[in-house]
Amino acid sequence: MKMSKKKFDYTLFIFIALICIYIIGQFLIGTYNPTKNEFVYDAPADADFLYYAAIINCVTDAFLPENPALAGVKLTQPFIQYYPAVILSKIVGPYNAIRLLNLIYLILFGYVLRRFFPDKYGLPLILIFAASTYSTYINSLGIDLISRGFTHAPVFILLFIALFGKSIKTRAVSIFIAALLNGYIMLMVLPFLLIWFLYKKQKDFLYLLGAGVLGIIIASLFVMSEAVEKPVYFIMAESFKFAPLEILKHATPIIILAVLYRHIQSYILLSFAILFGAFIHYNPFFPVFLVYFSGAMMLADGKPAYEKSKLISTVLVGILSICFLFLTYQKFDPVNKNYFPRYDDKISKSIEWIENNTNSNSTFAAVNADQNDLVLIMQYRPIYLGPIELVAHLGLNWQPRYQAIMQLYKFGQVPDGVDYIYYGPVEQKYFPGMKLSRPIVYQDQFVTIYKADK
Repeated sequence: MKMSKKKFDYTLFIFIALICIYIIGQFLIGTYNPTKNEFVYDAPADADFLYYAAIINCVTDAFLPENPALAGVKLTQPFIQYYPAVILSKIVGPYNAIRLLNLIYLILFGYVLRRFFPDKYGLPLILIFAASTYSTYINSLGIDLISRGFTHAPVFILLFIALFGKSIKTRAVSIFIAALLNGYIMLMVLPFLLIWFLYKKQKDFLYLLGAGVLGIIIASLFVMSEAVEKPVYFIMAESFKFAPLEILKHATPIIILAVLYRHIQSYILLSFAILFGAFIHYNPFFPVFLVYFSGAMMLADGKPAYEKSKLISTVLVGILSICFLFLTYQKFDPVNKNYFPRYDDKISKSIEWIENNTNSNSTFAAVNADQNDLVLIMQYRPIYLGPIELVAHLGLNWQPRYQAIMQLYKFGQVPDGVDYIYYGPVEQKYFPGMKLSRPIVYQDQFVTIYKADK
């Protein structure tokens, strides 16, 4: 009796290959210190990673937590997805928690896809986690998930469960949580659910629509009840403009897939993603992400329109994957200083002193001059004014604090709400010779820290 050959499981091979790629990716993101020619694991790669670590360290202090880049102002962006990182950060620190969650969510998404589509989850998984388009201003979903999977991936895992799960209760809870995590993405999903309900006349999609609306309402109440100078709908209205080129660059390969596969659901979702990406630029990343998600739906659940649809789509996704590998290395390559730790030995002792000798709610004044001069204090303590780009797009009024910082370092006028004044290498660079008539609580060769109280 002949033994039959075991069929090669190419989808499992894809899954394992992606895991290996993501492990390598975590080493490329902000771990290499070019000045010391060594890897480090406790420093931010750029302003976004510093901000993530700051949120992770403060998110359990209050509900809603304060914005770490604008002390005293409640956080007006999604933050619930940071809690898993909070738990992990107690063991490995915030930056390694981010790396681990990036990998964990990839594995979780793979298992979700494998459960729903055991024979063809390989290509959808690639399209979500390892597809790219030619070099553009906005990251593809795959490149973004290499570095920010810990905050963005849960939404797409939940969306897949909501759209393809078996239990309506599980699906409704998934869409509700997804709305809490990212209301902007849900603004594109809700019209899709409404149209799909009207098309199919199935109560399940009405339940999903209701759960999504409820999630957005609760998330909006959280945010809008707190310290936001402008309601978010005003910010979105101000970002209204017709600029479709970027979203169409990313949508082109997905539109090709739409020709190769019949799947009305993904057509509708793709249409709304393109419309939002063309007209509303409050956060242009999320429409791009939903474009790739729509493509994954086509590959996972669509019917081939032609005899060679699968072959052509495999070649297309393969080309996108090659672009992904090239662009990922180009973006995160530490030798090119795209992502590398802003690790400064001159201030490390003072940062350690701050962490060990000041209260967790003490507010620091410091200077954030440009992308290379990051306020590393923000990892552990609230900052009077941190990186402006991290608060400006939220509609928060940062200009008065900027003027107050200038008055402080030029003329010694300490603004209300500041507990400590930091005077390190960056402050010395832009405000040389500054001396305050305030008590010095810390001093070394490079840094002086003043107490704001006389």
